[in-house]
Amino acid sequence: MGLFNYFKRFGKSARELRTEESRRRAQEEDLEIYSGMQVEVASDDGRIFLTAVLVELRGDRALLEPQSEGNLLAGTEDPIPVVLRGYSSMENKAVVIQGTLRPSPNGMWQAENLALVKRVNERAFFRVDTNIDVGITPMGSFSATEESCKLLNMSVGGVCIGAKRRYNVGDKFILQAKLIPELESSLMFCQILRIIERKHDYFEYGCRFLQLTSSDEDRILQIIFDLQRKKR
Repeated sequence: MGLFNYFKRFGKSARELRTEESRRRAQEEDLEIYSGMQVEVASDDGRIFLTAVLVELRGDRALLEPQSEGNLLAGTEDPIPVVLRGYSSMENKAVVIQGTLRPSPNGMWQAENLALVKRVNERAFFRVDTNIDVGITPMGSFSATEESCKLLNMSVGGVCIGAKRRYNVGDKFILQAKLIPELESSLMFCQILRIIERKHDYFEYGCRFLQLTSSDEDRILQIIFDLQRKKR
C-alpha cells in the first residue's frame, strides 16, 4: 500500500509509469534506425542552421557530422533546442526529431535529448520551390531532342516542371539540370504522373523520379537542403 501511495502522490500508478518507460525505450530504439540519415538542423522558428548526417546514434544521443561549410551555430557553446528533419529511405517517410545541440570535438556536434516528433508518409514533405532552366529529353525515341523548360519545384520523390510542349501521363524523360551553381549538372530519370494546363500551349507536369538508389535520394535531399538555405 505504501508503494502504491508513493506513485499516486505523483498522479500516476506503477502500471502507468511502466507503460511510459516502455514507450520511452521503444522510441529510443526506433531512433537508432536513423543512424546515417541526412538531416536539416533548424531552430523552432524554422531557421536552418546546417545540414548534417546523424552518426553514432544511441538512445537519445548522437553525433552530427556537418555536410556543408558554414553554419549559423558558429561560436555557440551552450546547448540550444533544435529540430532535425530527415528522410528515411528504409521507411520511405519523412522524419522529424527534436533535441538539443552543443559543440563536440573535431568539428562535430553533439545531439542530446532526442525524441521522435513524427514520421510523415509523404516524400513531398521536403519540397522546395525553384525557378531553374532545365532540359528534358523524352525516352524511347531515337529522334528525341532536348527541350528547354522550367523546374518549378522538387522533392525527394519528384519534380514539377513547366513546358510548352504537350506530353502525356506516363511519358518518361531524362531531366538534365544544374541545380546548384557550384555542382555539375545532374541527370535524373522521370515519369509524368499529372498534367495541369495553365494557359494555351503551356503546361505544368508533376513527375516522379525513377530508378533512385539510396545514395541518389541522399544527394537529392542534400540539394534540397542547400536550395532551402540559399533561399533564406
